[in-house]
Amino acid sequence: MKYSFIQFLRRYRFIHLLAMSVVLLLSACSSDTASYVIGVSQCSEDSWRTKLKAELEQSTYFNEGVKLEVRSADDNIEEQRRQIRELADMGVDLLIVSPQQTGNLGDAISYARERNIPVILFDRKSGADNYTAFMGADNYLIGQMLGEYAAGQLGGKGNIVEIGGEHGSSPAIDRHNGFNDAIARYPDMHIIGFAEGDWKQPSGKQAMMHILDSLQMINGNLSNTKLDCVFGGNDRMAFGARQALENYILCHPGNTGLNPGNILYLGVDALPTPGGGIEKVRDGWLTVSAIYPTHGDELMALALNILKGTSYDKETMMETSLVTQANANVLLMQHKEVERQSNYIKRMHTRVDSVLSVVGLQRIVMFIIIFMTAVLACYTVLVVRALRTKHRLNKQLRQKNEELNNEKAVVEHQRDELEEQRDKLLDAVSPTEEPVSVETEVRNQFMDRFLECLDRHIDDSDLSVEDIGEEMGISRVQLYRKVKATTGKTPVEIIREERLRRAKILLVDSSLSISEVAYRVGFSAPSYFTKCYRDYYGKAPSENNKAD
Repeated sequence: MKYSFIQFLRRYRFIHLLAMSVVLLLSACSSDTASYVIGVSQCSEDSWRTKLKAELEQSTYFNEGVKLEVRSADDNIEEQRRQIRELADMGVDLLIVSPQQTGNLGDAISYARERNIPVILFDRKSGADNYTAFMGADNYLIGQMLGEYAAGQLGGKGNIVEIGGEHGSSPAIDRHNGFNDAIARYPDMHIIGFAEGDWKQPSGKQAMMHILDSLQMINGNLSNTKLDCVFGGNDRMAFGARQALENYILCHPGNTGLNPGNILYLGVDALPTPGGGIEKVRDGWLTVSAIYPTHGDELMALALNILKGTSYDKETMMETSLVTQANANVLLMQHKEVERQSNYIKRMHTRVDSVLSVVGLQRIVMFIIIFMTAVLACYTVLVVRALRTKHRLNKQLRQKNEELNNEKAVVEHQRDELEEQRDKLLDAVSPTEEPVSVETEVRNQFMDRFLECLDRHIDDSDLSVEDIGEEMGISRVQLYRKVKATTGKTPVEIIREERLRRAKILLVDSSLSISEVAYRVGFSAPSYFTKCYRDYYGKAPSENNKAD
């Protein structure tokens, strides 16, 4: 009844209008929620910052009334300064800034702060000290971790080439200092070459070529040069350095003793995106990469805490860890699951937007809601009446079924009594077959045939002694005499006991109801089955359990 009612409702277009009206009413009711515009100033565009942007956008799905204004300076410090001023002039409620270089954005950040706009520095710090909060990973610790990793893998001895990040940027400075402080504790570890890149792969390749050319100029050739480790300021530059090294060896055969496969390649970022650092580690192009997390959701939470006046930490350091081939696959699997959930959320958000886009004027919606509520109330009355009628009919049907089952039980009981009367009559008019005149083996074979026949028809409620005798090729009288002589019981008793024995086994399965068990063992009336079971076992079928 419920299913047919839903089908009936779907035939009318106004039901869809009702659903749309409810959505609009909810949105109208929440229109008084505070709205925030958050400006985001990125110093550049790359896969790491693309991932951060996606996470920030997704965070707005769960924070009603939040709008993002994102700008990217494409590694142009003057452009980033201009964009920060532009966002401040727009009157954004909060600024998230990822500075390009240390000391170059202090005036732009001060310009925003003078207009009472909170500023969160993310990933990197600036020369200004009047920021509201900072969030990022500990780049010094990252460099230190990679230095300790290299020392451990090389046994405290080896030659290292370092490809530093963009000159003057705080991540490049901190990672360099952390790495160098770590290997300084190992006198036999030396940096034999250093060059800077701009965080992109081609710059890492170019920096490595510059180092190789310098080493060749100093040593004449690289046949005696031993290189054990390449430390890149990020994954892209480390991979570019490996490409440069492999190309150099191809172009100078016999002029170098370098073997790229025996060199450690250390990077930073460990992005789980296609072509990112984790895939590079998994596939052996990089040896290890330190995770530099984006955590756009936590950044959004920090921004909202500031805007809403709740407590927050001025300095938030994100945790990091190393990715090796041992854990790369697990991290990629986790990312794929997160990405799948993220895509699902995006689809749901798109659907919500499409529903909200068809919303009309609030007054019209209110009239539609009132009208449709009245219509729905009428249908509700009809449904309630229909359900009551259904309940009454079901009750009558159950009563009829109970009466039918009772009649079946009476008929089945009378049939069994009739069979027993016939057996008693046979006992009275027929001589008892002597058990001793029948060989034990023959008796066992006969009973095996009897039980096999019964097993094949155990679920047949109409099965009679005559049916079994006919299948075995003997008369009912002969069957009775042989069974009685062999077991001391009548065929009717054997059939009933075998059915009850089977029933007891089936009752162990809690997924089967008592009625189902009764039908499976050849009882047509569950009530009669319950009576026979209680008479034979001394308890009701419902009391049967696995412990018996």
